[in-house]
Amino acid sequence: MSLKSDLFYWLSKYNVQPNKNMGQCFLVSEKALDKIVGAAKIKRGDKVLEIGGGTGILTAKLLEKGAEVLVVEKDNRLALVLHERFGKELGTGKVKIIQTDFLDLLFPEVLEKLGWKSKQYKVVANLPYQITSPAIERILERGFLPSLVVLTIQKEVAERICAQPGNMGSLSVLAQACARNCSLVAKFPASYFHPVPEVDSALLRLEGIAYPEEIEIKKLRQVIRVGFSQKRKKLKKNLENVFGKETVENIWMKLNLPENTRAQELSLKNWLEITKTIPERIL
Repeated sequence: MSLKSDLFYWLSKYNVQPNKNMGQCFLVSEKALDKIVGAAKIKRGDKVLEIGGGTGILTAKLLEKGAEVLVVEKDNRLALVLHERFGKELGTGKVKIIQTDFLDLLFPEVLEKLGWKSKQYKVVANLPYQITSPAIERILERGFLPSLVVLTIQKEVAERICAQPGNMGSLSVLAQACARNCSLVAKFPASYFHPVPEVDSALLRLEGIAYPEEIEIKKLRQVIRVGFSQKRKKLKKNLENVFGKETVENIWMKLNLPENTRAQELSLKNWLEITKTIPERIL
């Protein structure tokens, strides 16, 4: 049975119409599915968090490779599909299904209660486009890092996350600060999905995940948010509004940064240096 036939079978059985407001575009390409699982380097016994299980097409492939999968699915109708489809695996504990919005999930508490540990699980998902940024932020900010992240997301967003100085955004700074290798593994045309979205997708992989040395992730996130708060303004001005003119003047002198520098132009190294230099007492 083709992936499209498999999808239509389950959607028809449970009378599900793809919900545009939930960003429901389902993968129907075998080629893309193989790319995703290959990029995730799945080994038998791997623990995998899948956000947005849909009808279970990716879930089934992960199980086939020997993974133990925790699926978080917001749509209660699709959660029913997953429960029927993976009834046997639910019984053996190979699959666990939580019907909720990932952004409402107690993360990482739920994973910790299941016995999962930081750096000992992977995140593999076809993310609904509209939760891409907040989902990645939650995964990276909560002190419970995965060993690997492989996500199918909107192509333009993937490109921004992997961008170099001059085109960086707050999410690219965070992702690159927490992953030694941030790469766009493959591009997927809109025709690989049903219903066909208006944009193309890409496969993003974050490897070598670890927090920067000697920097609290919460402190880095605060500095990033402040820096990108008003993109049209000079970075120095944005930082002065929160951390004080004297503090920021000293940082600019110490790092020898140009006065007109804007947030998107700064290198990751500069972001880390600024964060280290801001005194804890003014945060």
